[in-house]
Amino acid sequence: MLQRIVDFLNQPNKRQPGLSRDSLISLSLLATMAGLLSAGVITLFRLMIEVPLSHWLPAGHAEGFESLSPGLRAGIILLSTAILILVFHRLKADHRALGVGHVLQRMEQHQGYLMKRNLFAQFFGAVVALLGGHSVGREGPAVHLGAATASQFGQSLKVPHHRLRILAACGVASAISASFNTPMAGVIFAMEVVLMEYSIAGFIPIILASVTGAIVTRAVFGHEAAFIVPQFEIGSLAEIPYILALAVVCGILGSAYTATVNGLQQWKQKPVWITWGILGIATAIISVPLPEVMGVGYDSVNAWFSGEVVIGTAIALLIGKLLLSGWASAMGFPGGLIGPTLFIGASAGAIMGQLSAYLLPEYPTNIGFYSMLGMGAMMAAVLRAPLAALMALLELTANPNIIMPGMLAIVIASLTVSEVFHLPSVFRVQTRLNLEANPVNRMLRNTWVAEIMDQSYALCERHLHPEAAQLILQDGPEWIIINEEIKFIMPAAELAKLLAAHENDDEELDLLLLPAPRQDSAPISLQANLQNALDRMQSADLEWLVVHRDEKMNKIVGLVSRQMIEQHYSYKPASA
Repeated sequence: MLQRIVDFLNQPNKRQPGLSRDSLISLSLLATMAGLLSAGVITLFRLMIEVPLSHWLPAGHAEGFESLSPGLRAGIILLSTAILILVFHRLKADHRALGVGHVLQRMEQHQGYLMKRNLFAQFFGAVVALLGGHSVGREGPAVHLGAATASQFGQSLKVPHHRLRILAACGVASAISASFNTPMAGVIFAMEVVLMEYSIAGFIPIILASVTGAIVTRAVFGHEAAFIVPQFEIGSLAEIPYILALAVVCGILGSAYTATVNGLQQWKQKPVWITWGILGIATAIISVPLPEVMGVGYDSVNAWFSGEVVIGTAIALLIGKLLLSGWASAMGFPGGLIGPTLFIGASAGAIMGQLSAYLLPEYPTNIGFYSMLGMGAMMAAVLRAPLAALMALLELTANPNIIMPGMLAIVIASLTVSEVFHLPSVFRVQTRLNLEANPVNRMLRNTWVAEIMDQSYALCERHLHPEAAQLILQDGPEWIIINEEIKFIMPAAELAKLLAAHENDDEELDLLLLPAPRQDSAPISLQANLQNALDRMQSADLEWLVVHRDEKMNKIVGLVSRQMIEQHYSYKPASA
C-alpha cells in the first residue's frame, strides 16, 4: 500500500507537465509511519538500557551506580570499554561515524541517506556504553537511531531525495519526543538543528512524526517527562541580574565544552584501542570518588531540582562531566552529548542557586529554578539551538512562567558563545562542515527535478526514416533525444527544418551527422533534487540531463537543463 502511494507521488503530472504529484498528504502519511518506526526503535533502545540496570543495580533504578562498590564501578566501565574496542576496531572509519554530527553530515552531503551498518553500530555501541556506566547521554544516539530508521524506511520506498531529508528529520523529531516526552521540542530541534530551516512542507509531517513518538513513549513509559520538575517561577525582578550572571557562566561553560571537543579532535585519528582505552581508564578512575558522574546522571539533576545541593560535589561533578563527555564526543565514542550538556547546565544552576542562598540571603532564590534555567542556557550555548532549548524548558516544566527568564538566560548564554568566544555549535566542530547553507542551495535541495523538468520530448534512434520522423513531429515535441549509449539532445524544430529542406528525399537520416546543434547529456534519477542535478552537470561539464524513472535508468520521463535550473532559482523566491 505504501509503495503504491510513493509510486503515485513519484509520477510526473501529465495534465500539468511542469508540476508533480508531490502530495503533502502522502508525505504526511509516510512521516507518521516513519515516526512510528523510529519511536519503536527508541523504545527498544531505552528498554535495553533501563530494564537491565534496574534489575542489576542494588538501588533498583537505572541511575543507581552509586550503590555499587568502587571496584565494581571501575570494573564495569573497563569491561564495557574492552567490549566496545573489540567490536569497533574491526569496523571501517566510515562505519564508526555516529551521533548527531553524523546525521548532520549525511543530511548536508548525502541528502539524508543514512546507512544501515552505522545504525546497528550506534545501537549496539550506545547500549554497551550506557550499561557500562560511561559518562555519556542517550539522546544523541537516539537522534541517530531515529533519523537512520526513518531514512531506511524512505530508502526502501525510493522516495525522492528532497523528501528523504524530511523523513530523516521526522525520525529525529520522533526520537527527541520519545526520549524526553516533549513533542514540540522534538519538532523545533529537528527544524532548527537538523534541517536548519522552517517551512510548511516540513512542519506538518515533522509534527505528525513527533506526536507519534510521544504517543508511543507514553503508551510504554507513561506520561512522566524525563525529569521530575516542581513548579518554578521567578520570585522577584530583583533576580534578573543573577539570572544574567548565570547565563554568562553557562555561556563560558558552553564555550569550554566546545573548545574541549575542538582541542581533542586531533587525537581522533589514532586507533580506538588507544583513544577509547585511555578514556575508559580515566572514567573508571574518576568514578571511584565521584560515582554520580557515571551514566546519564538524571537522578542528580532531579535532586538539584528539589534543592538538594552539596556545592563541593556539584562543582566536582560539573568538571568531571565536562571533561569526560567532551573527551568522548571528540573521540567519536558511541554516546551522546545532549544529556551531559543538560547535566552540566543543571549543576551550574544548582551551584549558583546555593551560592545565592549563602551570599545573598535577601534574594528569594529557588535552587531548582536556577538549575532548570542552567539546563536551557547550556543546551542553547553548546548546540546553538535557542528555540529548541526554550521549548524544552516550557514542556519539561509545563509552566509558562519559565518563558521570560528562560528567554533571557538562553539569549545571553548564546551571545556569550557566539560573540565573545566566537565559537560555532559543537556539531559543526565535530563534522568540520559549514552547516549554514545559503538560501539558494537550500531551495535547490528542497526542489524535486520533476517540478521543472520538460516532458515535451521524443525518444528516437540515431538512424531514422523521414516518414518516421514526420510521425514523431506530429506529436509536437520540443526536444529530440537521440537514443545512443550517450544520449544527445537536439531541438525538434531543427529536425523539422531538415525534413522541409529534403522533402523529397527517401534516404535514412543519421541524426548524429545532420547539421544541427546537439548537446550530450547524462542520466539522473527522478528521485534527485535540483542540487543533485546541478552538481551532476558541473562535475561532467554538461548542460542537459535525461531524467529516468528510477536509479536503474530504464525509463525516461523528462529532461532538465542548466538553463531551467537557473531560471527556477532566479525567479522563485529563495524562501519558498
